[in-house]
Amino acid sequence: MSSVALSEAVHHVPATARPLSPREIAAFERDGYVVVPGMFTNEEICPLRDACLADPTVGGRLRAVADSSGNAQDVIGWTEFSNDYVGVIPRISRLIAGAQSLLGKPSYHWHSKLSMKAPHTAGRWDWHQDYPYWYDEGCLWPDMLTAMIAVDRITQQNGCVKLVKGSHLLGRVNHVPIGEANGCDPERLDLIMKQLPTVPVELEPGDVCFFHANALHASGANESDFPRTILHCSYNTIENSPFIEEGQEHHRYKPFTTLPDSVLADRLWDTVFTNHRFNGTTGDGKKNSYGYKIISRK
Repeated sequence: MSSVALSEAVHHVPATARPLSPREIAAFERDGYVVVPGMFTNEEICPLRDACLADPTVGGRLRAVADSSGNAQDVIGWTEFSNDYVGVIPRISRLIAGAQSLLGKPSYHWHSKLSMKAPHTAGRWDWHQDYPYWYDEGCLWPDMLTAMIAVDRITQQNGCVKLVKGSHLLGRVNHVPIGEANGCDPERLDLIMKQLPTVPVELEPGDVCFFHANALHASGANESDFPRTILHCSYNTIENSPFIEEGQEHHRYKPFTTLPDSVLADRLWDTVFTNHRFNGTTGDGKKNSYGYKIISRK
């Protein structure tokens, strides 16, 4: 893409009422993540939380992947936009502008997912970086991040994400099969854990944690009486659009219109997720493209 087109992509981002500060950007560059309290109001998040409580299987489309011990971890992903809530939120100004401020370049929506932990479930995410998977999908540079949006109150008891502070500076670490899952090379992980601190990311509904694609992270089981739902919206720089063509049509950059921050509060969306088109799913017992085994939900 030409420099003129890239510049136009930036100019198409409506002004956001919640731009990231120089201090927040510096924290992200230093630590590999930054927490932005109250980036969304409770009223903005409430429709998604209520819909997930009313329909915790997302219309039967929720799938489970196995952790290293074979326990089910519920997740559903998408790349496409729509007029539903989940198709609107990844392209609103505060997220697009936030990604571009942290990555320093015009950016676009890579994909999103709902990561859901029902009360008293053992499923967890093993230690991993996101970029090794995205590297295999054709992204040459690690100029990618995820905006982790708390839908519920997120605590250590219900399985909050834990990040390894400063681990993004390690670069891409080899990932290998671990039990039924896939994750960071255990030998290197052991050395990393001895040198860098681990931080539990506890969040209130509407808080957002932006974290780098090379930041090591994991999450534990939900040992509480309450659900733990997180919306992950991931972003890539436009110039880093995957060079692999086959199988990556859904991830390649396509021009899009960034929506104003007010679109959620003004309820300029249809249903929450009833009409949305989610990504196709792999059959039970098979592994998805990231090396995780798909299992039946209990």
